[in-house]
Amino acid sequence: MRIITGTILIGLALSISACGLMTKPEAGSPNKPMTTKSGEPVNQATPVNMIAEFDDIPVPVELSRKNEESSVYEAPGLAVGVIVYEGYYKSASISKFFRAEMPKYEWQFINAFSEGNRYTLTFLKANRSCSISIEEGSLSTRVVIRVGPTAGN
Repeated sequence: MRIITGTILIGLALSISACGLMTKPEAGSPNKPMTTKSGEPVNQATPVNMIAEFDDIPVPVELSRKNEESSVYEAPGLAVGVIVYEGYYKSASISKFFRAEMPKYEWQFINAFSEGNRYTLTFLKANRSCSISIEEGSLSTRVVIRVGPTAGN
């Protein structure tokens, strides 16, 4: 009985100490190569995914799309929608990613608001706007991308 109790206590101590070592990796910052969850570098030939419905909005390859929470409306000459992603990455790192990548696709940075581990970024392009909300949780970071027309369009 003592051996079993001792083994359980050692296992519990090891798992608690391992949780303290867990940190969220940085997602594709301009000065660091993007890495996978295991810390391996991502092939830089394809550093971003593109949203299928919006071919001018890059997304870090490490984020997973949540189709059940996403919705897009498309008509000739118009696509609007809300796309939800999740991943195990720091919200500040994902914010830096979008601020560096969106201008490469001719999106103009309008403003950013941050509060703790929450970020909201706004971009403008021709007759469309894009709002990106990033919220870091204890287990994953949630990214919500909203695309819609601007006033008068």
